[in-house]
Amino acid sequence: MAIHQNIPSMLQESLPEMLLVAKYCIEFRKDTNIWPAPGCYGYPSALLLLSITDSIGSYVEKGSVENHFKVLNNSTYYGLSLSNNELKIIYNNYRNLLSHNTAMATNVGLDIGLINSPVLQNQNGLYLLNLVPFYNVSVQAVNSFLKNPEILRNNQTILYIYKKS
Repeated sequence: MAIHQNIPSMLQESLPEMLLVAKYCIEFRKDTNIWPAPGCYGYPSALLLLSITDSIGSYVEKGSVENHFKVLNNSTYYGLSLSNNELKIIYNNYRNLLSHNTAMATNVGLDIGLINSPVLQNQNGLYLLNLVPFYNVSVQAVNSFLKNPEILRNNQTILYIYKKS
């Protein structure tokens, strides 16, 4: 953790830190003598990955916060092919509820997933956010974002943040 004089420098540290902690959460295995079910630290990893998505989207996509999640379909960053309904599910049923209520809607769940699993999977009306593939595409998105400093020049989000100083 460092003190930064500008937002691009801060993003070079904050986004990789969030990825590393998300990876730790995904790789951690719960002890079933302590936890009621096996698994990883799914909620914090999902929240971190969704925050990374929201962050990158805030610099790339125009408009409301909900529009930030369109970055998931942007071929330069995440390159997914999610429907508008699926983007709304990710935004409303995962991101918002996890961020503000530390819970998710009952029609969605989390799974560790496999490398080749889809990021968002519909299983008989229950959506699963698969953390391993979400982490992997997030690594690609962060790398693409950080290697493109031009996106941050005269960026409205950065200008807004600077006004807070």
